[in-house]
Amino acid sequence: MTYSRNFWALTLGMFFFMTSFNLIIPELNSFITLLGGETYKGLIIALFTVTAAISRPFSGKMADTVGRKSTMYVGTIVSIVITLIYPFSGTIAFFLTLRFLHGFSTGFLPTGATALVTDILPVEKRGQGMGVFGTGIALGLGVGQALGTPIANALTINGLFVVSSLTAVLSMILIKSV
Repeated sequence: MTYSRNFWALTLGMFFFMTSFNLIIPELNSFITLLGGETYKGLIIALFTVTAAISRPFSGKMADTVGRKSTMYVGTIVSIVITLIYPFSGTIAFFLTLRFLHGFSTGFLPTGATALVTDILPVEKRGQGMGVFGTGIALGLGVGQALGTPIANALTINGLFVVSSLTAVLSMILIKSV
């Protein structure tokens, strides 16, 4: 199973991106409760998901017209910035607005990355390569959620937000190397 350096950098970049936004998921219910918004817990994922879904057709068009990497940079930058702003959430409305905006990150980066990885993979290895790429995504999902609470316990929720943002920076560095 030999793939190019670019394929592995992109797969690892997606792993770190997925780890980044999944790190905070286990702690967001507690965070919104601290803000007094326990009745709004369902919106934590809902708003994020709606924005990701709405933005995907636009990010797909952007990937085809402006470029795959530019599309991926938008998603990564949104993730880095929004994650650093979370600690400043003083109100439920502001926090939920950030969740809504954070959804753009998963509407843009994975769309651009999926288009780019299909460009990188040779036709005869495309199915298998997409399986490996998808495994990187799934591992990031699991690793992020598994590490979120231990990191928050060790560093506080604000420290977790910083770690999440730094993980997205690592993703950006890998993507830039492709």
